[in-house]
Amino acid sequence: MILEVTDLRKVFRGDFVAVDGVSFAVPVGGSLAIVGESGSGKTTCARLVAGLERATSGTIRLGDDGTPRARVVQMVFQDPYQSLDRRQTVAACLDEVLAFHTGLDRAERRRRIGELLELVGLDQRHAGVLPRQLSGGQRQRVAIARALAPSPRLLILDEAVAALDVSIQAQILNLLVDARAATGVGYLFVTHDLSVVRHVCDDVVVMRRGRIVESGSVEQVLGAPSADYTKKLVGSIPRPGWVPVRGGTRG
Repeated sequence: MILEVTDLRKVFRGDFVAVDGVSFAVPVGGSLAIVGESGSGKTTCARLVAGLERATSGTIRLGDDGTPRARVVQMVFQDPYQSLDRRQTVAACLDEVLAFHTGLDRAERRRRIGELLELVGLDQRHAGVLPRQLSGGQRQRVAIARALAPSPRLLILDEAVAALDVSIQAQILNLLVDARAATGVGYLFVTHDLSVVRHVCDDVVVMRRGRIVESGSVEQVLGAPSADYTKKLVGSIPRPGWVPVRGGTRG
């Protein structure tokens, strides 16, 4: 396993229990989705795994060979414009990560930047531009390239396509599928949108109010959910012919 989470618990000030006894695992090269509505605790789980929050109790095991955390796990956030340095060109952004986390010399880093851009569907024309000169989808591609730069074994994607148009979402999801196949990286995919889970994930954990209510393969959980809450989530996925109407939905 690249990630093993056991009995994870996070209590914030005011005795608010955000995560309560959560356990899950991601195999090497695997892809696990954590799904649930806003406030379910899914993003807190992601931040705990990434090291951005400290757990109140429980254990998080990332790999087993003593590799520095940043070389094992990286994170892609929902809004790339906020996570990218607006003063850095794309090439400078990637070069900074490579210089810090790898032993590559300047020529090797330049070559690696080209490989990363190609991996995420960009090219050398994008290397010298600033984030404000890119579209939202292109910025997210840069954010993914930056996260992949240290060759992590696990990528955490926190609502990574939620802010994108539907057509761009599909492109980014396909990119993630291809990147996983090319690099062998595993995914911890955090989302409230079950319609995207089938594209990139093998397994899924459904959370509600800080606890896991159901888990298993994507085919099992989304195809034949057993928990009432999961059935409600699955039932809310728009289907062909679904049309919004005033005061409710029709379809």
